[in-house]
Amino acid sequence: MSVLGIVAEYNPLHSGHEWHIRKSFELTGATAAVCVLSSQFVQRGEPGIINKQARTRMALSSGIDLVLELPGAFSCASAEYFASAAIRLLDSLGVVDYISFGSEAGYLDPLKKAANLLVNENHAFKEALKNNLDKGLSFPAARQAALKACLDDETYKAVSTPNNILGIEYLKAIKRFNTGIKPVTIPRIGQGYSDKNLKSNYSSATAIRSHIRLYSTATGKYYDFSSTDDNPLATGPDAFIAPFHDLLGNMPVSSLKILDGEIRTGRGPVFLQDFESIIIYKLRTATDQELMELPYMEEGLHNRLRQASLRCTSLDEILDYCTTSRYPRSRISRILCALLLGMSASFLDELKDNGYAQYIRILGFSERGRKLLASARKKATLPIITKPASYKKLENPLARRLFEHEIRITDVYCLGYKRPELKRGGSELTTPPVML
Repeated sequence: MSVLGIVAEYNPLHSGHEWHIRKSFELTGATAAVCVLSSQFVQRGEPGIINKQARTRMALSSGIDLVLELPGAFSCASAEYFASAAIRLLDSLGVVDYISFGSEAGYLDPLKKAANLLVNENHAFKEALKNNLDKGLSFPAARQAALKACLDDETYKAVSTPNNILGIEYLKAIKRFNTGIKPVTIPRIGQGYSDKNLKSNYSSATAIRSHIRLYSTATGKYYDFSSTDDNPLATGPDAFIAPFHDLLGNMPVSSLKILDGEIRTGRGPVFLQDFESIIIYKLRTATDQELMELPYMEEGLHNRLRQASLRCTSLDEILDYCTTSRYPRSRISRILCALLLGMSASFLDELKDNGYAQYIRILGFSERGRKLLASARKKATLPIITKPASYKKLENPLARRLFEHEIRITDVYCLGYKRPELKRGGSELTTPPVML
């Protein structure tokens, strides 16, 4: 059996994702697929619009056979942590032959050139990086400028876009872990990564989320579950909530039904703004030391964040106030999520120093995935968790701490649900894997 690996957020799973899965099977000739799926909070520094179990169902409905969790410590982290932990999980499973990722480049050569330069930094690159840091650039910006100085124009142009940058991190991790997994890349189709305008088909996940948020903000309809006579939700087995009609062609029907069902039951949509008061409270009351202990923080930025919390009355205002050329919006968002979820820079560094991922958590599987999992149990180099409560049996204390962090993440995430009775904590230990 030839096995394909994919790393994804599926936030939500749209037509471009479905196309990527199908093309990846065609390109590799694989007979089964494993997906490493982001936890409740995702790489941009925000919660998933629906929870990880619902996104797991989307993945299984679109051709994935086995879904592993990318723990929240890494799924809501910079590209290096995100990619490194994902590759470690795929490699540790012991059955994955390929990893396929989408890219703007559509071919590996320029990405490999950049990855090799970053793994084996030559003198010119090190000097350029140091000079850029001395100029006050953030590390990502300084590294990107150093790449520009050391790569030819055509190669640099190819590695300067979001999916290509993440692809480079996958290639770096493959080299770092000396894994035998073969990388392939599929050209990204449709909108740009950050395009917020909904199209008739192949819209980005950003555009889909923006469409849902704009509708819910303008009408408040997603948030009113008290009325039975004037219920804003559509009825009937084949009817979608009003704005979802615009998403036909942008999402597979199976994914739309799952998204529709989650919102009907009050488990979505979840946005970072749902935690606005909590985040502003924590910013206003945290000590300087507590703020400085957050990942991606640096001297001066913590003061800017505190000033923003005092001057601003909304999360969007805080993000606008703190975002600069030195401090990208995604970095600010990840810092705020770390504050919300109790993640520290020292814990993230400890995980990195010990190989990133500490266990393999199973979120769901198909019948073919069940057989794949049985094979993986004989080959895996990390403990496999199918029953959440069994994490207590993990011999590695760091692994137990990582899972306990996951428990807290879900307990916080549930506070973004719309129905009060769904906000109760403790569901992480009682939710079994999804079986298709």
